Amino acid sequence: MPLDVAEPAKKRKASLKSILKEFEDMSKMMMGEEGLLSPSQAGLVLEVSARRVSELVELGKLTRYDFLGRTYVSAREVRARREMDLKAGRPARDTLGKLKMTAKAVAQFDAAQWAAIATHKEPKKKKK
Repeated sequence: MPLDVAEPAKKRKASLKSILKEFEDMSKMMMGEEGLLSPSQAGLVLEVSARRVSELVELGKLTRYDFLGRTYVSAREVRARREMDLKAGRPARDTLGKLKMTAKAVAQFDAAQWAAIATHKEPKKKKK
């Protein structure tokens, strides 16, 4: 049986198409969900551990999204859960505390999140 040299190239091309499709899906989902956060980023926002975020996903309280081999949750859902203020006895965060939390979350963005943000094109607004 002769060795087909083009076979690896075909597999790479098919794999690249799959990756690009998944990347496009991730970009669209990020816009619909007002962003995607890793479990550790969501944990910072909710002031819980990444494991607790995983538990919230398992309980159906947050929606899990898998893109490019990584797991994310909806930033919109995390924000809504944060605003529910379910933590008894925990004081509200001041502006400086909110800025610190945001800085920590942004510092943990991965390359896929930055690329999806950078390549997103805002829809053109129709003139009235």
